[in-house]
Amino acid sequence: MHASRTFPLHHPLRKFDRDAPVAQMLLPGEKRPVGWGPLWPYIYRFYDVDRRPLYIGITSCSALRFDGHRKQAEWWPLVEYIAISVYARHDDIREFERAAIRNEQPRFNRQGLRGVATAKVPLHGAPEAAAAVLFREAEPGFITALAALLMQPERFPQPEPPPPARFADEEAP
Repeated sequence: MHASRTFPLHHPLRKFDRDAPVAQMLLPGEKRPVGWGPLWPYIYRFYDVDRRPLYIGITSCSALRFDGHRKQAEWWPLVEYIAISVYARHDDIREFERAAIRNEQPRFNRQGLRGVATAKVPLHGAPEAAAAVLFREAEPGFITALAALLMQPERFPQPEPPPPARFADEEAP
């Protein structure tokens, strides 16, 4: 890796030959883009002829991943374009993939679009921390509905607390 290179590297949208041999799928007749290491993780985005997002995924081995899509994905015949974003480390890439799926809403992504079913939301301290978790993990529609409900505390009456504890020989007031 060249020291002056910065990540992520966002390669522009390009025509994609979905029928090419696996080894040539990304750039038919060309070599890999400069700076694209064979094992660096990247987010790939497939688009249809109208440049609408079809599918977004992560891989560090395009040959295997794309060949799997070719053999199993119902949307594969619709693929006309691809865009690639290369990252230096695997650690944070899932968060970027989830953000791309949420923002672009590709037609065929099943995972990541709804987010996780449960999330640990901090209930003490700065409310910004709780909001950050919700905005990162929850569907936008869920956040909107939750905000509306939180403005109606009367919809969630609190239970009546039990009477205060007393010693057995004390009389109730």
